[in-house]
Amino acid sequence: MLTYTYPTKPVAPNNLDQKRWEFTSLRKRMLTGAWDQDLEDELARHLSPDRRESWGPSDLSSNPFEQVTRQLSVLYTDSPTVTAGAADISALVGREGYATRAGLWPLMQRVQQMVLGLRETVVRVEVIPHTRGVQPDTPGLVYRCVTPDNVYCEVDPDQPDIPVYYREYRIRLNPITNEQEWVCDVIDIRNMNEPMFGMFLANKDGSLGEDVSELYMGHPTHRGADFPFRNALGQPFLPLTVYHAEKTGELWNFLDGNTLVYGSLNSAVLYTMFLHCVRDNAWAQKYMLGASVAGLNAMDQDLVSRRAAVSTDPSSILILQSDPDTTGQPLVGTFSPPIKPDELLESVAKYELRVAVSSGIAPESLTRQNADPRSGYALSIDRAGQREAQRNTPQFFEWVTKTCWPKVQLFVTDTWARTYQKAGIVSAISRWHLDRRSSKLKEKTSWPNYKLVLSHPLTQYKPLTPTWTKPQLSNFYKRFDGSGPSIYKQMETHP
Repeated sequence: MLTYTYPTKPVAPNNLDQKRWEFTSLRKRMLTGAWDQDLEDELARHLSPDRRESWGPSDLSSNPFEQVTRQLSVLYTDSPTVTAGAADISALVGREGYATRAGLWPLMQRVQQMVLGLRETVVRVEVIPHTRGVQPDTPGLVYRCVTPDNVYCEVDPDQPDIPVYYREYRIRLNPITNEQEWVCDVIDIRNMNEPMFGMFLANKDGSLGEDVSELYMGHPTHRGADFPFRNALGQPFLPLTVYHAEKTGELWNFLDGNTLVYGSLNSAVLYTMFLHCVRDNAWAQKYMLGASVAGLNAMDQDLVSRRAAVSTDPSSILILQSDPDTTGQPLVGTFSPPIKPDELLESVAKYELRVAVSSGIAPESLTRQNADPRSGYALSIDRAGQREAQRNTPQFFEWVTKTCWPKVQLFVTDTWARTYQKAGIVSAISRWHLDRRSSKLKEKTSWPNYKLVLSHPLTQYKPLTPTWTKPQLSNFYKRFDGSGPSIYKQMETHP
């Protein structure tokens, strides 16, 4: 069996990007469940070593940062509608299309959570000569979600949110030495007349080392006229798209929303304290006067928390020795707990809700699902809160995705590139639709009032479903009161 030794990651090219890498890596670990050591480091900031050991194992059950971003990542629950005017692009986005087979839309569900959590995420598209799991000689597309903690970019000064230099740090297996090493994929279009695409070893200081393009790509670095990524006009482009949680005019916005990240760490610290409190109440602190415990064993003598102790449980007999210097009767007692576990849990839960509110979710939209034992005390965002938080997100994702489609087309065939120049591809993301329960409630409470106003009833729902046609809206209401045909006729006269 082969075993690999993963090398240490190089540092970023400058101090600012190094800070961005470190904080983005923290966000990424908290989104992917690999943040146990980060919680231990946070506990070490709050507690001395001896007190930390007395608290026992840490509790990773509370993570408002991950819960909020996951529940808000709903844009790609349904596959978007992709069109290009009257042009047929089924070979690209149809049931057996390249993008569909590459799993683009399931991947975008994860990408959206990464975008909301990391504030930026790169989606890179590549062509592979053979798709694994299908018949030989079948080319295909590959979409990769690249997190910003492995990326260094430079931008156009006139367009500070558009990268023109892309360097991605990746671990690759050297086919000669059979060892893992850090390699940089570099795509440079700063000079449009001399673009470059190649692979280089990454030095420990983050700089580029030896050119290893032939080793990993099978051919030398692409330079100048040999550059492979060009549009229909012959202009070079980067085969990737940078998604932002919001448009700020800058390429990176990694510090925004850090209150939710740090608050989630503190929330986990408090839940660890709650577990410690439960154990303390089950095994309350004892005290003795005029007596001592026999058979004590020295423990952890090489640690700060060194002590003498004896193991006890309800089935064991504890032997006490009277203090010869004491003339009175020995006394054994129990300290009262400083706080009840249920009171502490309620305080911690309020803090957790306060942390979740810092994400921008309205307090009335946050609830705690404590009725079902299987859900514990997990945070939950209701449908209204999810719709409110996602109101402006679809437009931005549609705009960014639209800029990605022509790049994807150019990978496949020049014919599609010319089709895009004529018609253009439009990707319409499905907005939040009301579920059956919410629809009936909305119908009962709002429909009579809508009939009393001058504006047409269906126009009130149009912002929720901007991609629906008039017949679709009519069929939607026909399920509830049978007024579909009459409403459709009214729509013809009341646009």
